Amino acid sequence: MGHPFDYMNILICPDKFKDSLTAQQVCEALEIGIKKRRPKSVIQLMPLADGGEGTLEVIKTIHGGEWIQKKVNDPLFRPIKANYLWLADQKIAYIEMSRASGIELLKIKERNPYLTSTFGTGELILDAIEKGAIEIILTVGGSATNDAGIGMAAALGFRFLNKEKEELKAIGESLALIHSIIPSPIIHKIQGIKFKVITDVQNPLAGKEGAAYVFAKQKGANAEMIKYLDKGLINMQKLIGITEKEIIGEMKGAGAAGGLGAGAIYFLQAEIAMGAEWLLTKIHFDRAVKKADYIITGEGKIDGQTWGGKLISQVIARCDKQFKQAILVCGVFEDPEKLPIFFDSKEVYSVLSKAKNPKDSMTNAAIYLEQLGEEIALKYL
Repeated sequence: MGHPFDYMNILICPDKFKDSLTAQQVCEALEIGIKKRRPKSVIQLMPLADGGEGTLEVIKTIHGGEWIQKKVNDPLFRPIKANYLWLADQKIAYIEMSRASGIELLKIKERNPYLTSTFGTGELILDAIEKGAIEIILTVGGSATNDAGIGMAAALGFRFLNKEKEELKAIGESLALIHSIIPSPIIHKIQGIKFKVITDVQNPLAGKEGAAYVFAKQKGANAEMIKYLDKGLINMQKLIGITEKEIIGEMKGAGAAGGLGAGAIYFLQAEIAMGAEWLLTKIHFDRAVKKADYIITGEGKIDGQTWGGKLISQVIARCDKQFKQAILVCGVFEDPEKLPIFFDSKEVYSVLSKAKNPKDSMTNAAIYLEQLGEEIALKYL
């Protein structure tokens, strides 16, 4: 007779370990380790993402679809190839803004939110509209831009004029000069499509908590530029006004991706959904938890911020709801005193505790994760 624990159902569902391993690679390393010790256990791999990078791959693993590649403009209007995920049978397009307008596309010295634009993201949206999309889901994060989405809108045919009725280039620097907005010739088409923006950023468009003050520095802005960009965002907020009930610029997520959140609400009538919640529902996460005896989850760094509604905190809350034990794996574990009450820091396994130093932990994360997989198998399974 085999040992009853041999047939444990284990769900491995981490987020990526940033700058080290993709979520899929984390899954695979843990699986190898567990299988060494418990070869008969049934393991389901479910790499996760929070609406940022890697989200489209997670969707594709579960819902299928094909990659559509398109030549578009990068944030500085240079030609690049970017792709999006197209589910032809459902006529749904999933577009990750960072593939066309992401900060990773620029060298550090090229980063300048005065000059960058979300135009390329708009070109991907336009392609999906021409394909007959009835729903377009835009995941935003890692943007190089602070243009409130006017670049995206310009690619869809909207035009932006100054006081002298001259057309402005759709870049961050133009925001403060916009006096009027000319609607797109394909506005009727845009209005027939359901748009959703996926983000975990809850910042408003302008002000001290807004897109420029909170995020523009990492996109290459100095203090003076931040002030001027914010002035532009305030101008934009006045121009785009209110929906039935709320001031668009003050809505949660309006400041996401340099204000693309607000632009999407205004130009596309998009609704904003919080990334972690949306994704876990989309991939039927609760169903997978129900089947599992143990759940192994985690991310590159577990610290105080992990518990503010971010992906991993949602995963654990959903496991807790079903009285399932979650085991945490991470690259680095900080702020143990901030762990949720029902959680024991002994249930947190970090790569750094095995590695010689941080560099070794980043470079050889997969090897150490295998070892952690073995340890977890011996202790729990």
